[in-house]
Amino acid sequence: MAQEPVAVELVLALDSSASVDRREFQLQLEGLALAFRDPEVLQAVENLKPLGAAIAVLQWGAPGETRIVLPFTPVRSAREAKAFGFQIGLIRRWQWASSTSIATALDDSRILIESNDYEGFRRIIDVSGDGPDNGGGDLEAARKRALAAEITVNGLPIMADDSALDRYYEDKVIAGATAFIEPARDFEDYVRAIRDKLLRELRPLGS
Repeated sequence: MAQEPVAVELVLALDSSASVDRREFQLQLEGLALAFRDPEVLQAVENLKPLGAAIAVLQWGAPGETRIVLPFTPVRSAREAKAFGFQIGLIRRWQWASSTSIATALDDSRILIESNDYEGFRRIIDVSGDGPDNGGGDLEAARKRALAAEITVNGLPIMADDSALDRYYEDKVIAGATAFIEPARDFEDYVRAIRDKLLRELRPLGS
């Protein structure tokens, strides 16, 4: 079956490892839900017409513990973006992983992009986390696999417990010619950071 073309395929990968407590994880969800009600984000989605975006949300932690909590969903208008934000608000945490395997987050997000029903002109993994990879996987190999699949990896380091996490994400996590990080000072600042990050990721084609 032919894949449906979209301007952007985007996986929003949320850290649900043990270092993220219940309140902090809830702040991630609330920040995402608010972002999809933000007027500038809604306008960014409108600017992607006629193709729009396809967006998925997954929770990640230790190897083998990734869970797709919102499958790839077409977001082609402000109305659909608001509906997507409402669905995010219904997400519940499903696990407390013992380790932080960013390599797993990248590999599982890549597989999700490669196996869905959409074909994006831009393909992006947006990984949020509050610590370095300690899950035992090969992070550099995972980055290379994403690059080989023509997927950009952007990062949102949450620097609540590690003031150098932005440099780690810059050096070890993001991948691709247009890749960038959008650091959050803490979980409260995640609301601002994810909004600003989405505005860059949902920019019109050719810009």
